Amino acid sequence: MNRLAPLAAALQRGEPIEIDGALFDMDGTIVDSIPAVEDAWQIWAAEHGLPAPSATMHGKTARAVVRASGLAVADQARAEARLAEIEARPGQRLRSLPGAHALLEAMPEGRWGVVTSAAPTVAVARLQATELPAPAFRVTGGDVTQSKPAAEPFLLGMRHLADRGHAGVVIAFEDTVAGATSATAAGCLVIGVLGTDTRAQLEGCAHVVVDSLERIRVEHSGDRLLIRIS
Repeated sequence: MNRLAPLAAALQRGEPIEIDGALFDMDGTIVDSIPAVEDAWQIWAAEHGLPAPSATMHGKTARAVVRASGLAVADQARAEARLAEIEARPGQRLRSLPGAHALLEAMPEGRWGVVTSAAPTVAVARLQATELPAPAFRVTGGDVTQSKPAAEPFLLGMRHLADRGHAGVVIAFEDTVAGATSATAAGCLVIGVLGTDTRAQLEGCAHVVVDSLERIRVEHSGDRLLIRIS
């Protein structure tokens, strides 16, 4: 039996489970940035005379978006830099998603981080704009060679937790199929959060699906970290 199956079943019954740490996707999971992302795609595509990227590109890096656009290889590096520049621009439509601030505030320091496909500058800008608690670490699109849905981003996030002494069960929160697939492949216990992809889509790759982070409860005492779904 999959070692995570009993833990997933316990969560679905509303029972608390003990975990070692948590990894959070950013866009669409803790930050309501999907409109901002799509605005950036529209601006970038118009500048390059291309159709806007499809919704299937959510959760993927700027590099993946550029490669999928069909631009000539010689033009891709400059186009990727331009997309990151647009995505980090000030004045975007950004806010934290329901339950995100309270959940992150409840997490013990050093026991959680952000794993995002966004470029480093974009990740910093968006997290600061929403005034969410600062993570112990960030894994961004610039830190990996293989982006979501490959396992590398979440494997790196788990390594950061292990370096801090938290190498057991890691829970991951994701809103897209690409992200949930990545987290599952890395060995995380994955909670899909509705908002970008559908419940049916997320149920195919996440262990549990919730409609909002407002349903997540965290308790900790000493080294014990418990999480449950209310």
